[in-house]
Amino acid sequence: MEVKGWRIGEDVFEKALQHQVPDGTVKILEITNHCLSETEINFFSDLFEATVKYTITSKNEKSQLNHSASLIIKVEPSNECSRAILRQQDLFLTELIVVRDVLPKIKEIIGRPIGPQLWYGCDNPPILIMENLLIRKFGMKCRRKGLPFEHCRLVMELLAKFHAGSVAIYEKNPGFIESFRDGGIVSTKCPAAFCRLMEVSLQRIGEAIQQWSDEKCISAAPKLIKLAETVGARCCGVYEYDSNEFCVLNHGDCWVNNLMFKENEKGQPVDLLMVDYQMAVYTSPVIDLLYFLNICPEYTVKYDNDDYFLEVYLNTLNETMANIGCRRKPLTMQQLKEAIHKRRIYAVFSGLILYLRMMANKEDAEHFTKILHKFAGETRLNVFKNPEAVKLAQKMIPVMDERGYFD
Repeated sequence: MEVKGWRIGEDVFEKALQHQVPDGTVKILEITNHCLSETEINFFSDLFEATVKYTITSKNEKSQLNHSASLIIKVEPSNECSRAILRQQDLFLTELIVVRDVLPKIKEIIGRPIGPQLWYGCDNPPILIMENLLIRKFGMKCRRKGLPFEHCRLVMELLAKFHAGSVAIYEKNPGFIESFRDGGIVSTKCPAAFCRLMEVSLQRIGEAIQQWSDEKCISAAPKLIKLAETVGARCCGVYEYDSNEFCVLNHGDCWVNNLMFKENEKGQPVDLLMVDYQMAVYTSPVIDLLYFLNICPEYTVKYDNDDYFLEVYLNTLNETMANIGCRRKPLTMQQLKEAIHKRRIYAVFSGLILYLRMMANKEDAEHFTKILHKFAGETRLNVFKNPEAVKLAQKMIPVMDERGYFD
């Protein structure tokens, strides 16, 4: 099988399938695949959906049965710039360790899965073969529309269980965090051009809202322009691990496209799994919370229910930790709010810099490779070309300013 220059032999699929049927012998009959990657969204990986037809010969009965499996294949990006950044930040290895070593342990500890089942994982050549969650009726919501209230509540519960499970692992094996001490989107290994992208983006936003008629946005404009000078450096410090703080393994990129929901016939969420663990980082849980709350809730939900969602998170976290026998003292709301204030710059990064870019029309979107490699972070994107981005910013900026996020 050939996927954008990567040759994946049938033996790899045989190994993946053999793990699922240890009492039989697998023989591949046919493999078909097609690309799933979106240019702007899957910047650090190439994704493929593969259908594998195979036979299983039973060891005991000597009978042969035909089967078919739908799988997701994840490999390093074919784009040279993207691949260089991925290797520089060890993103593929990070995800491999999470899905191969960490998630199965958390599933055993808390009694439910957090992500898809891994069928095969290897770092040389770098490849992940996982179950296709679409087969089990899991799907993504629209990233431009955002998540309804009940979907957000379900995410808070799953994040809490994931975090609690990581605390239990840490208590048994403190050394496991070493693989995740320098992770995250804006880690110390992050290219300088990305920090420049953050600075330019925030400056352009500040300059644009100076021209609006909304007085609350106009008054915040000078703060954003000033903040643009230091946003990159400040964001690089938000992941800093503090042993005196309550810390967990964060997903690190908990937004709409990495959340897959199963819904009933009424569209209500009944189950949820998280995918894409390249940005996992061990630090304060507010990394996941700030990122999610500033990007994912739909317009009518955004910011109006944050305290409720934090209560859901804390109640689930503390209940889960008690149920699985964690020795760590439960996290209080006061401690959580203090951690949020300490890392408030991350709300600006996720909500204004990233999310408004995500709202761009497809024809206006900039390819990260071009921005980082060719233009050294000097973005030219007008995020407010989309009226929906203007509407969102007019709600988000006054709330962020009131909460002191621009200080």
